[in-house]
Amino acid sequence: MDDAQKKYYWDMLGRERGVLITHEEKLVGIVTFFVGDDDAKFLLYHKPWEVIEDNPDGTVLYIDQFIAYKGRSMMSQIHREFTNGLKELKIKFPNIKTVKWIRVGAQFRKHGKIEGVTNGRRIHSKSITF
Repeated sequence: MDDAQKKYYWDMLGRERGVLITHEEKLVGIVTFFVGDDDAKFLLYHKPWEVIEDNPDGTVLYIDQFIAYKGRSMMSQIHREFTNGLKELKIKFPNIKTVKWIRVGAQFRKHGKIEGVTNGRRIHSKSITF
């Protein structure tokens, strides 16, 4: 991890825009996010490792970075913890109705609805219900 990435994570966690995923008291993943409305600045103009101002009263939760342990035996646990984390975020940000994220490459076609493609990045979204 380079210095820009370290600074990004410290800034995001300091702004309470990051969720740590743990299993048996070990860190297995981290998710960073923004909250806003369906705004192009979050999808089209956002650069990786850049902290941008968000709108805590927005209706869309944008997942910016999701880094997790890749071991197959942990995938269901990571998914469960991530889902629980979304539920906690819904309590903290009650206006959230949709989760959107950007994924690179064709391997992510099965994950949610493809909203479009920008600069070679696929924009996916998935409605969350509670």
